[in-house]
Amino acid sequence: MSKKLTKSQTAAELAHKVGITKKQAVQALEEIAHLAYKHAKETFTLPGIGKLVLVNRKARMGRNPATG
Repeated sequence: MSKKLTKSQTAAELAHKVGITKKQAVQALEEIAHLAYKHAKETFTLPGIGKLVLVNRKARMGRNPATG
């Protein structure tokens, strides 16, 4: 299995592939993240990558592993 890319590595790859500076690539990634946070309440779809949807789930009972 391959290693996960860090934000810096992702920005560097994006900058190389698109032909922009690394600083511009970081700015683009940050803007996409900002849009995702802002619109996640409805549904945020990034075509070709995926879809973010907030799901309300029932609370679960926690258990302390030390005491059982």
